[in-house]
Amino acid sequence: MSDQTTQPKQPEEPKDSMFFQQKMDMFKMDYNPEWSKNFLDYSHLKKLLKEGVISNAWTSKDEQTFVSALDENLEKVFNFVEQKFQEINEQLDVLQKQTTNPDASFNADEFAKKLDHLLSEAEELEKFQRLNFTGFLKITKKHDRIHPEYSVKPLLNVRLKSLPFHSEDFSPLLYKVGALYQFFRDNYQVDTSLNSLSKMSSLQETNNEYQSFKFWIHPDNLVEVKANILRHLPVLIYNSKSNNNDDDDDDDDDEDEEGGHKHITGDQTINAIYFDNDHLDLYNNKLTKLNNSSTLRIRWVGKLDDKPKITMERKSFDANSNFFVDEKIELRKKYINQYVIQHEVPKKLVKLNDEKSVEKLLDFIKENHLQPVLRTTYNRTAFQIPGDDRIRITIDSNLTFIREDSFDPQLPIRDPKQWHRLDLDNSKAPQNFLRKGEFVKFPFASMEIKIKKSSAKNFKKLQWVNELINSSYLVKEIPNFSKFIHGVAALFLEDEKLDNIPMWFNELEGDINNDLPKLPQKVNSEGITELSNDENLSKFKSMILNNNKSNFQPRSASFSGSLLYTKGDNPAMDDAKRFKTIEETVDPTETSPLQPTQPAPNTATDDQSSDFDDEDDDEEPPRKPNPLVRLINFPNQFSKLADVDSEDEEIELPAGVTKPDQWIKNMGPIKIEPKVWLANERTFNRWLHVTTLLSSLTFIIYSSTQDSNFESLSTYLAYFYFALTIFSGLWAYYIFMERRKIILERSDKHLDSSFGPLVVALGLLIALIINFVFGWKNLDLKANEEFYANNPMHKTVHEFVINLVN
Repeated sequence: MSDQTTQPKQPEEPKDSMFFQQKMDMFKMDYNPEWSKNFLDYSHLKKLLKEGVISNAWTSKDEQTFVSALDENLEKVFNFVEQKFQEINEQLDVLQKQTTNPDASFNADEFAKKLDHLLSEAEELEKFQRLNFTGFLKITKKHDRIHPEYSVKPLLNVRLKSLPFHSEDFSPLLYKVGALYQFFRDNYQVDTSLNSLSKMSSLQETNNEYQSFKFWIHPDNLVEVKANILRHLPVLIYNSKSNNNDDDDDDDDDEDEEGGHKHITGDQTINAIYFDNDHLDLYNNKLTKLNNSSTLRIRWVGKLDDKPKITMERKSFDANSNFFVDEKIELRKKYINQYVIQHEVPKKLVKLNDEKSVEKLLDFIKENHLQPVLRTTYNRTAFQIPGDDRIRITIDSNLTFIREDSFDPQLPIRDPKQWHRLDLDNSKAPQNFLRKGEFVKFPFASMEIKIKKSSAKNFKKLQWVNELINSSYLVKEIPNFSKFIHGVAALFLEDEKLDNIPMWFNELEGDINNDLPKLPQKVNSEGITELSNDENLSKFKSMILNNNKSNFQPRSASFSGSLLYTKGDNPAMDDAKRFKTIEETVDPTETSPLQPTQPAPNTATDDQSSDFDDEDDDEEPPRKPNPLVRLINFPNQFSKLADVDSEDEEIELPAGVTKPDQWIKNMGPIKIEPKVWLANERTFNRWLHVTTLLSSLTFIIYSSTQDSNFESLSTYLAYFYFALTIFSGLWAYYIFMERRKIILERSDKHLDSSFGPLVVALGLLIALIINFVFGWKNLDLKANEEFYANNPMHKTVHEFVINLVN
């Protein structure tokens, strides 16, 4: 496919004052004929609606004609998208083969140009797909409004599901493009224009160290989902004074964690007012992922009468530096009108915040002619282990979108002189003031899972998350879901200023429970988001894990495309097979033959590989215990508590649950009864008493060696008793300190130990036996001394026998 025949022109952005039909016609003119003829024929469908005639003139034949034309357009657009997708995919395969099987004629410049060309085509295909999807929704909504007796929206939903081109996920293309760009950056000098992925790619590098995944939950499944999460993560309670620390990752809503979980507070309503202009520029730019797109909102928790902390924050995406820029200031309720509406900077705000940030936000409001447009209200439940930020889950329920705009000067919804709707915030029952068309209740709960990238490699501990998402009938994944985007689309759907509609919008029609698998099954097994290419996915994972930069980690992408997901993942699969698959994709010794200068092995890769090796250690056959270990542990078999299981021996912790550093029972102040200390000291004193007795015995024997029958034996016994004395003293100190440590730690370890008493007892027994045997021999010789004097021959024989026995 040559650049001249297939590369679409870069269309100019149409003016916002145009109607949607004019915008689509303008886009069609800017594309080459191959693309233009496959656009949705919006004008023809609009003519078929006979909008200017009376409603009674619409017949069943007219309806059939419209439905047939609509279906033909659906087939035409889908077939073109599928064809182009396959063409781009095949050409990326060709480029990928060049990286694995290069020849001497490999041209890096030509490779870069082809890759950039294919990426541009993928961007245009995504724009083409989104624009046509918006057109289908608009024309069906217009039809149902003009001819309500003939509703075609259910038909459109059925056809869209059978032709699944309305997906947010371009993962197969992005994985390949990301891997090829990474290969090119690592091995060749590249231009700044090629130094980062496209704005369309969700795999761009950000300063955020988390991966974010978003889902919808049906209200019937909400309790069950929370129960499953509670088995692994506790509910995170926020400090009522730190209510703005709630981490709301809504694409543009990501906040920093600052702690704040000291006071237990009930469920409170989180309120956010989003800004936009009367052309909805921020919405359209954000949805189409334009460079430097921004969002602006005011946020607080609870009621304004309670004087909560109010913040204003702007989030911008800079495609050149590849990170999100936060600008956040604290506001006071009485100064917001002066700042937002009158465009003046109160001195109080300058004292509370950085003056530069205050002026920047005000300039942003004035330059874009922004005003409050949308309010979102919802209740949040967060799940996280306090002090452990490796994984966090938030569930937002009772989500409501409310219009806050004053676009119509004749009938403004909000007083143009106020920054918020006073009828809602000054009333105890604000729902009574909401009229039809001013609000939309979201039918589902939204869930976000944020996983720290550094912990994603520990696959086994996060297996429960994988099972909840990929093998669950409880949730439906909606990549890139945003409250701001959805709220504007839901409330301004028929507004001609709305250039695009989010592709998840069609999922609202009907029951998502019917779309969820009833049994565990593979994710994304059909449609345009096919993940059947194991080679590409494993290559992409390998490049990510072998690169410290992680240049294309998704901020909010499909969970099936994350590092936690393995092709064909099944909960019934044993761990050995699963980890073997992961290890095969992360081969630190694998190198590309095109790498002219291969850097030294990455230490991060070694660490990741070792983590997987540690998991595989569980599968090794049991080893025979060391005889020395068995000998040391032998005295414990006589312990009075030997048959009692310790807490460590009771159960094996399930996947995803880690042993806490400190037990709950140990978190309070240490309160130990005096009798416990006295018992430990009493044991120490008794051992000192034994030590004193042994030392006395030692010196008595040593001082009487000259009067003994066997002087050398007495000397050896004295040394032996002295060794027992030293051991007894050391054992007394050791057991005293060990028991003191157990008491202070409130540990469940056994306080008794038989090793010391057994050593002393056996030592005394051996010494007494030796002393008795040699003493008996001495007495026996003295008793027969007279007999031996008369019979020297007998004495010689007896001595020979005794020496022989000894």
